[in-house]
Order: sequence, then structure tokens, then C-alpha cells
Amino acid sequence: MILVLGGEHSGRHDFCRSMGVAAADCRTVTADDARDFVAEHASCPAFSSVCCRIASYRAVIATETGLGIIPADAASRAEREANGRLNIALASLADCVVLVVAGVARVIKGSRAGQERADWQLLVFRHGATQANLARRYAGCMTDEDLCAQGREQVARARERLAAFAREVSPAVREQMLSPRVVYVSPLRRAVQTAELLFPRAERRVVADLREMDFGLFENRTADELCADPVTDAAYQAFLDGGVSWPPSAVSPGERVADFRARQAAAFAHIVREQVAAGDGTHLVTVIAHGGTQMALFSQFCPWQVGGAGIDPYYAWQTPCGGFRWGRVVTAGVS
Repeated sequence: MILVLGGEHSGRHDFCRSMGVAAADCRTVTADDARDFVAEHASCPAFSSVCCRIASYRAVIATETGLGIIPADAASRAEREANGRLNIALASLADCVVLVVAGVARVIKGSRAGQERADWQLLVFRHGATQANLARRYAGCMTDEDLCAQGREQVARARERLAAFAREVSPAVREQMLSPRVVYVSPLRRAVQTAELLFPRAERRVVADLREMDFGLFENRTADELCADPVTDAAYQAFLDGGVSWPPSAVSPGERVADFRARQAAAFAHIVREQVAAGDGTHLVTVIAHGGTQMALFSQFCPWQVGGAGIDPYYAWQTPCGGFRWGRVVTAGVS
């Protein structure tokens, strides 16, 4: 996404036309967008629904109001503050930021040449709940359960939320988001059933490496059970104190976080190569898998700068069961 900043009548729209951006691929930021963004109180731009919808366009035009005289009344100052905060958020997500003054464009972030690469996007659903999820068990790749009734209700609501979200994204993204040709699915039943409910007409391709993390000794057990068992209490406390590996059991080797992230990244790279080979213009990858998949993929391919102490960008990406994340892939070289 390219963000084009400037004052009113500075030549921003002419610049976008000179870049060959069609009107349908261009979004002009409004005062309502700014007010909605501030009202969201999102912890970072990538978690803001306003920013995500706007960033789905190839080019975004925003007004730079911070260079003029400070307004005398409080309402106008608040409006300018909201405008500035949204511009900052969008600039952090943009591949390229251009400032246009009197028709002259100056790149202030990134490169215009970078806009020629494929604009990949990622949509990842977490499956609906199972009985293990309701019991707050560590349900990893060794626990294969069906969706429970509550989980099926969550998936139905997820479809409704997706439709509402898609109404305000770019038309090109909207079509692929609501009617994907192919969806990529974890082999575990809870993910397959979620995919069947979400996108019954899409081709479902099962990718083995999209399965959930192997929790080893902690598999399918609750925190209370682990703490109450003398065999697992010490190991669980050590894990909570900063362990990065799940301890092995007799039937499960456990998996390091780093190995899990690498497995998920390799699966995503395979999917991208497959879509490139298909050559059908699809650049939105839709995945139905697990909370761990959300954390692993978005923390590696849609990274954001931590805005405050104590925020872990890996764990922050996970949604509740039935939730979804959408983002633009910003890691260089993925395609």
C-alpha cells in the first residue's frame, strides 16, 4: 500500500493517476475514518479495523493537516489530532509514503519501485470451539476433536463479521475474501469442519504443517491439572517462567516455539508458491487453522512495531475461537 499525503488541492489524486492506480483501487481518508480510529483504542495499527480496511487499497490519499495554524476551538483541535494519529498509523503500515506539495511528489518512506511487487494479503481463521477449548485444555496437534455446538455458533458469527468487515475493504480484496477459490486447512477435524461451514463452495486443500503445536507432556490438560500433578508441576512452572519448549511425553515429543514458527512459515511459503504457479491473480491467502497458526504467521509475515513495554507481538495476534485476522504481508521476498 502507498500512502499519499498532502494538503487540499496539492495534486495527490493526480499523482495516483500518474502511478496508474485505478479509481477503484484508491481510497481517500475521511474525517469519519479518523474519529472511528481514535474511538477504537486499538493497541497497534495492525489491530485497528479502520486501518485494516483502509490498507486493503493499493493507494490511500490522506490530508496532512499538521503544518497549518493551530485551530482556536477545541473541537477543531480534536479533529486535527485524530487526523494526525490516523496518518501516523497508516504510515506505519504503508510500504511507501509520498508527500505531495504543489504537485511535486517526494518519497519520505520506502520506494515507489517497491509498489510493483505483488501485494499479498493473509486471512487466518481460528477454528470454532471444541469441548477441550471450553475446558481450557492445551489442545494441540495430538488432540483431534469435533466442533461443539458453541463452536458451530461461533463460526456462524464469524461469517457474519467477515461480511461486515468486507463491505469497507477494496472491491478486489472483497471478492477474494468472501468467495475464495481455494482455502488452506489444517488436517485436524475442528479446522476442517470450520472450513466446511465458512466456505462450503471453496476447494479445501489440507496442509499437514498447518496443524496446531505439539504440547507434549501438557497435551489436553488444564493448568489446574498440571499444577496439581507432582509429575508435571515443576515442569509447568519452569515453562511459565520462560521456557520455550513443551516437555516430551511417552506419546508426544513436544515442540519448541521456534520449530513451530518455522513449520508454519514453510507451509505459508509453499502456499504462496502454489498460488504464484496458478497464475490466476489471487493474492489473498485464506487459512483455516488454529490460534497458534495465527500467532506464527502474522508475527513473521505481517509484523508490527511494539508500541509499549510488555507487549509480545507473537502472542498478541491470537484471537478467541471463531475469530479471524487479516493483514497485508510486508515481509520482503515472500513472493
